[in-house]
Amino acid sequence: MTNVNQGISAQADEALEELLKHASPRPMPSRSDEAAVRQALRAEWQAVSGRHRSRRRIVGFAMAATVLIGLFSALGLYRLPVVDAVQVATIEKSFGSIYLLAESSELRETPALSSVLSGQTIVTGDDAGIALAWGHGGSLRLDANTRIRFLDGKSVYLEAGRVYFDSTPSALIGGITAGVAADFLVTTDYGEVSHIGTQFMTRVDDRNLSVSVREGQVSVDGRYYDYVASSGEQVTLSGRQQPAVLSISGFAQDWSWVSRTSPPADVDGRSIYEFLQWVYRETGLQPRFEGQAEQVARIELLKGTIDAEPLESLPRWMATTALGYEINEGEGVIYVSDDR
Repeated sequence: MTNVNQGISAQADEALEELLKHASPRPMPSRSDEAAVRQALRAEWQAVSGRHRSRRRIVGFAMAATVLIGLFSALGLYRLPVVDAVQVATIEKSFGSIYLLAESSELRETPALSSVLSGQTIVTGDDAGIALAWGHGGSLRLDANTRIRFLDGKSVYLEAGRVYFDSTPSALIGGITAGVAADFLVTTDYGEVSHIGTQFMTRVDDRNLSVSVREGQVSVDGRYYDYVASSGEQVTLSGRQQPAVLSISGFAQDWSWVSRTSPPADVDGRSIYEFLQWVYRETGLQPRFEGQAEQVARIELLKGTIDAEPLESLPRWMATTALGYEINEGEGVIYVSDDR
């Protein structure tokens, strides 16, 4: 086979896989329908046999009966088990247009949605974002124009859009359990993404799966290639091509949407140091202390609750302290000093 023919064959394989991938499981025919089909075939068989038609005609009906029975058996293999829906996450913050996919395949806007059940599909609008407390621990964020199905308490299916997961979020975020998210899997049409204690972002479009790692490692089990991405890496899988790996900083523009979905943070009785660590975890901007600033930050306490983006809350809360600060976005650092 020539290289041209091989290329055409590969493209045809991918096109066929893409078509089959979107095929929905067929419903299991009822017992009454199956009995009716069998009875009709038996009656026709008897009529044909009684008239002494040709052996070829009889064999034809026998083959038809075999095909239909085999079809019923095949459909039975695709029958989905009935599983009770369970709560897999709670919504800590949402804004913009949020939709649930109804059984009739219609999108219903649900502005008051507070929890998510297994089997539900959420779709976010152009102006939307969601922060969820994952039931097994960790913080899950959904960006705008995202379509995601919550399969069970351990996995989600990302059809399109962008999600972010932090297995060890800041303790300041109420309602979210930190450090115990052992089970979280993102499945896509291009492969599966599982964390190894990390902060990572998964993006899916019509052709690619892209995974960016802010901290830790992520295992990507692709349809054609596997890859373990580490902190500071962005890996993209596209068809049969080798994974493309680029560098990405923890404060790159690609992460900016994450801080917009930051849920409220309770800083009451917390130190300035803890507050700055929360800002770092949400933005990727790392605090760097000068002089005696770290000692002061660990001693001084704050009061209240933050319900704003981290970089919006930074000047307000730092103004209540004896510390000064300066953001260097080029270095990805917040310099904190004891000299205001």
